[in-house]
Amino acid sequence: MTVARAARDPEALRRGFERWLQARHRSGTVRVGPLVRPTSGYSSETLLIDSRRTDGRAEVEERFVARLPPAGGGIFPAYDLDRQAAVQRALGRAGIPVAAVVAVEHDEEWVGAPFLLMAHVEGVVLDEAYVVAGPLHAADAATQRRVQHGFVDLLAAVHRLDWEAAGLGALTPPAERGLAHDLARAGAYLEWAADGDVPAVLADALAWLRAGRPEPEPPPSLCWGDPRLGNVVYRADFSVAAALDWETAAIGPAELDLAWFVGLHDLTATAVGADLPGFAGRDEVVARWAERIGRSAADLRWFEVLSLLRADSVLLRIRRLVTASGEPDPWPQGPTPGQARIASLIAAPPSRHRAGAGR
Repeated sequence: MTVARAARDPEALRRGFERWLQARHRSGTVRVGPLVRPTSGYSSETLLIDSRRTDGRAEVEERFVARLPPAGGGIFPAYDLDRQAAVQRALGRAGIPVAAVVAVEHDEEWVGAPFLLMAHVEGVVLDEAYVVAGPLHAADAATQRRVQHGFVDLLAAVHRLDWEAAGLGALTPPAERGLAHDLARAGAYLEWAADGDVPAVLADALAWLRAGRPEPEPPPSLCWGDPRLGNVVYRADFSVAAALDWETAAIGPAELDLAWFVGLHDLTATAVGADLPGFAGRDEVVARWAERIGRSAADLRWFEVLSLLRADSVLLRIRRLVTASGEPDPWPQGPTPGQARIASLIAAPPSRHRAGAGR
């Protein structure tokens, strides 16, 4: 399901990208075919672009992916395409597989909005229902385990990156780093996403988080922001072709990513009452991450509450976007699975010390 996409004319977009590519390649002729919109994603409008460039006798076919801020509003108050591009370029230089950045265009004259243009990466992106359907679900247990372990290794490689040497310190300036700032940003986003109508359990979660910030705080790392199996392009053999969606990348404790990954996966598996038979349990996943990053996970329960709070805040925003567009509410009323999980996690007081790798 997508939101806020009908406002842009696909033919006007196609012509705009064709003109932009033509201007970039001043000689020869560029033709762009009908644009393709993927069927998933809320954070940006994503377009697949097939182009054919003729220069003399040579003919070159190229495929691109463009990301634009959503028309009519999205899940973020502001969109910073330069930020995404900077992260992807730094990761690419470090050997972490990402889509190559072609350009960031700020001039809205071309397509009516700024856009980030990337090289297209061929492969498969898993649906959110990968636990019960799709190619990974159909794969054997050994392949499933390899995919899960490979993702943990990829995540740890992001966390091990020397983000200062990579020039990524501006993602979260020094004066804005630390869990107090992370909590302030989470609270502000919740208020904005809920339009002031904050569910009681999320308000309680914020109070619980403020009362028990981990001490000492884990060291800062580059955080992906949205580490999920659905944010990876896989080749036919399920090796990683590219890691996607770096718009919420930041400098902070790596546990923010780890808790997001294990927490959302466990939430999905619990909701459908099943998991992939080849997947290892949470303790093994966290232990593998800890081995790869070189330290144990700090107070994972606290970070899971924060991650679920942030995820449920996004869900609140999506729900408002969908209903504001005139479509029926796609989710049942009442507490979400994330809110139910949060309630169980905050039933006990938070600890202020580093915990082990388990629940």
